[in-house]
Amino acid sequence: MRRNPPPAFRWHPWPIGGPRSSNLRVAKQFSDRDRDAYRVETFDYIAHYFENSIAELDQRNPGIQGQFRRIDANRFTATAYRHGQSVARCSVFMGGTSFSSGIAYSNSDDGGSNSFNENLTVQSDDQSMYLKSMGMASYMRQRDEKLTQEGAAELFWEMFIAPLQRG
Repeated sequence: MRRNPPPAFRWHPWPIGGPRSSNLRVAKQFSDRDRDAYRVETFDYIAHYFENSIAELDQRNPGIQGQFRRIDANRFTATAYRHGQSVARCSVFMGGTSFSSGIAYSNSDDGGSNSFNENLTVQSDDQSMYLKSMGMASYMRQRDEKLTQEGAAELFWEMFIAPLQRG
Protein backbone atom coordinates (compact mmCIF):
# COMPACT_ATOMS: atom_id res chain seq x y z
CA MET A 1 0.00 0.00 0.00
CA ARG A 2 1.30 3.37 -0.98
CA ARG A 3 1.04 6.41 1.34
CA ASN A 4 0.84 10.07 0.42
CA PRO A 5 3.44 12.31 2.12
CA PRO A 6 2.09 14.64 4.83
CA PRO A 7 1.24 18.14 3.66
CA ALA A 8 3.96 20.75 4.20
CA PHE A 9 1.53 23.32 5.65
CA ARG A 10 -1.52 22.63 7.67
CA TRP A 11 -4.17 25.37 7.89
CA HIS A 12 -6.05 25.78 11.20
CA PRO A 13 -9.38 27.57 11.15
CA TRP A 14 -8.75 29.02 14.65
CA PRO A 15 -5.81 30.55 16.50
CA ILE A 16 -3.43 28.34 18.41
CA GLY A 17 -5.10 27.45 21.67
CA GLY A 18 -8.51 27.31 20.04
CA PRO A 19 -11.35 29.72 19.74
CA ARG A 20 -12.43 31.67 22.82
CA SER A 21 -14.73 34.46 23.86
CA SER A 22 -13.54 38.05 24.06
CA ASN A 23 -16.01 38.54 26.93
CA LEU A 24 -13.67 37.62 29.80
CA ARG A 25 -14.34 40.57 32.12
CA VAL A 26 -15.11 39.63 35.71
CA ALA A 27 -15.83 41.86 38.66
CA LYS A 28 -12.74 42.89 40.60
CA GLN A 29 -12.61 43.61 44.29
CA PHE A 30 -10.34 46.28 45.72
CA SER A 31 -9.11 46.24 49.30
CA ASP A 32 -8.47 49.18 51.60
CA ARG A 33 -4.77 48.54 51.01
CA ASP A 34 -5.31 48.85 47.24
CA ARG A 35 -7.16 52.16 47.72
CA ASP A 36 -4.48 53.51 50.09
CA ALA A 37 -1.71 52.60 47.63
CA TYR A 38 -3.62 54.26 44.78
CA ARG A 39 -4.09 57.42 46.87
CA VAL A 40 -0.35 57.65 47.64
CA GLU A 41 0.57 56.92 44.02
CA THR A 42 -1.88 59.60 42.86
CA PHE A 43 -0.51 62.16 45.33
CA ASP A 44 3.01 61.54 44.02
CA TYR A 45 1.71 61.87 40.44
CA ILE A 46 0.07 65.23 41.26
CA ALA A 47 3.26 66.46 42.95
CA HIS A 48 5.38 65.63 39.88
CA TYR A 49 2.72 67.14 37.61
CA PHE A 50 2.88 70.43 39.54
CA GLU A 51 6.66 70.46 39.71
CA ASN A 52 7.00 69.91 35.96
CA SER A 53 4.18 72.32 35.07
CA ILE A 54 5.66 75.11 37.19
CA ALA A 55 9.06 74.63 35.53
CA GLU A 56 7.42 74.85 32.09
CA LEU A 57 5.32 77.86 33.15
CA ASP A 58 8.57 79.68 34.05
CA GLN A 59 10.16 78.86 30.69
CA ARG A 60 7.20 79.90 28.54
CA ASN A 61 6.11 83.08 30.28
CA PRO A 62 8.50 86.00 30.84
CA GLY A 63 7.75 87.76 34.10
CA ILE A 64 6.17 84.66 35.65
CA GLN A 65 8.11 82.68 38.23
CA GLY A 66 6.91 79.65 40.09
CA GLN A 67 8.01 77.86 43.19
CA PHE A 68 7.34 74.23 44.05
CA ARG A 69 8.20 72.98 47.53
CA ARG A 70 7.80 69.40 48.71
CA ILE A 71 7.33 69.68 52.47
CA ASP A 72 7.10 65.96 53.26
CA ALA A 73 5.73 62.72 51.82
CA ASN A 74 2.15 63.94 52.35
CA ARG A 75 2.29 67.64 51.45
CA PHE A 76 3.59 70.17 48.92
CA THR A 77 3.06 73.85 48.19
CA ALA A 78 3.17 75.87 44.99
CA THR A 79 3.33 79.61 44.40
CA ALA A 80 3.23 81.63 41.18
CA TYR A 81 4.57 85.17 40.96
CA ARG A 82 3.97 87.80 38.30
CA HIS A 83 6.83 90.32 38.26
CA GLY A 84 7.70 89.30 41.81
CA GLN A 85 4.17 89.64 43.20
CA SER A 86 2.37 86.54 44.46
CA VAL A 87 -0.65 85.77 42.27
CA ALA A 88 -1.47 82.12 43.02
CA ARG A 89 -0.74 79.90 46.00
CA CYS A 90 -1.77 76.43 47.02
CA SER A 91 -1.10 73.48 49.29
CA VAL A 92 -1.91 69.91 48.31
CA PHE A 93 -1.93 67.28 51.01
CA MET A 94 -3.17 63.85 52.04
CA GLY A 95 -5.31 63.54 55.14
CA GLY A 96 -4.83 66.07 57.87
CA THR A 97 -8.46 66.77 58.73
CA SER A 98 -11.29 64.64 59.98
CA PHE A 99 -13.17 65.56 56.79
CA SER A 100 -10.42 64.68 54.34
CA SER A 101 -9.35 61.10 53.89
CA GLY A 102 -8.31 61.73 50.31
CA ILE A 103 -6.13 64.30 48.60
CA ALA A 104 -7.01 67.89 49.43
CA TYR A 105 -6.30 71.22 47.74
CA SER A 106 -6.13 74.53 49.60
CA ASN A 107 -5.82 78.02 48.09
CA SER A 108 -3.10 78.80 50.64
CA ASP A 109 0.56 77.84 50.69
CA ASP A 110 0.91 77.99 54.46
CA GLY A 111 1.23 74.21 54.49
CA GLY A 112 -1.59 73.80 56.99
CA SER A 113 -4.18 71.09 56.74
CA ASN A 114 -7.05 72.48 58.75
CA SER A 115 -9.06 73.56 55.69
CA PHE A 116 -9.34 72.87 51.99
CA ASN A 117 -11.12 74.10 48.88
CA GLU A 118 -11.42 70.75 47.13
CA ASN A 119 -10.95 67.12 48.03
CA LEU A 120 -10.55 63.97 45.96
CA THR A 121 -11.40 60.55 47.31
CA VAL A 122 -10.49 57.15 45.92
CA GLN A 123 -13.53 55.23 44.70
CA SER A 124 -13.91 52.00 42.78
CA ASP A 125 -16.40 50.19 40.63
CA ASP A 126 -16.27 46.55 39.60
CA GLN A 127 -13.37 47.18 37.17
CA SER A 128 -11.08 49.97 38.37
CA MET A 129 -10.19 52.57 40.94
CA TYR A 130 -10.67 56.24 40.20
CA LEU A 131 -10.87 59.61 41.93
CA LYS A 132 -14.02 61.52 42.74
CA SER A 133 -14.16 65.25 43.37
CA MET A 134 -16.31 66.66 46.16
CA GLY A 135 -17.20 69.45 43.73
CA MET A 136 -16.49 72.19 46.26
CA ALA A 137 -14.71 74.38 43.74
CA SER A 138 -16.46 76.01 40.81
CA TYR A 139 -15.59 73.02 38.66
CA MET A 140 -18.89 71.25 39.30
CA ARG A 141 -18.63 69.50 35.93
CA GLN A 142 -16.14 67.10 37.50
CA ARG A 143 -18.21 66.21 40.53
CA ASP A 144 -19.70 63.12 38.91
CA GLU A 145 -16.72 62.27 36.73
CA LYS A 146 -14.46 59.31 37.36
CA LEU A 147 -11.10 61.07 37.31
CA THR A 148 -7.83 59.44 36.34
CA GLN A 149 -4.62 60.51 38.01
CA GLU A 150 -4.00 62.93 35.16
CA GLY A 151 -7.56 64.27 35.39
CA ALA A 152 -7.13 64.83 39.13
CA ALA A 153 -3.82 66.65 38.63
CA GLU A 154 -5.35 68.82 35.91
CA LEU A 155 -8.31 69.71 38.15
CA PHE A 156 -5.97 70.97 40.87
CA TRP A 157 -3.72 72.71 38.30
CA GLU A 158 -6.75 74.55 36.82
CA MET A 159 -7.61 75.79 40.30
CA PHE A 160 -4.02 76.93 40.86
CA ILE A 161 -3.45 78.68 37.54
CA ALA A 162 -6.86 80.39 37.29
CA PRO A 163 -5.69 83.66 38.98
CA LEU A 164 -2.77 83.89 36.52
CA GLN A 165 -5.07 83.36 33.55
CA ARG A 166 -7.49 86.06 34.68
CA GLY A 167 -4.71 88.61 34.50
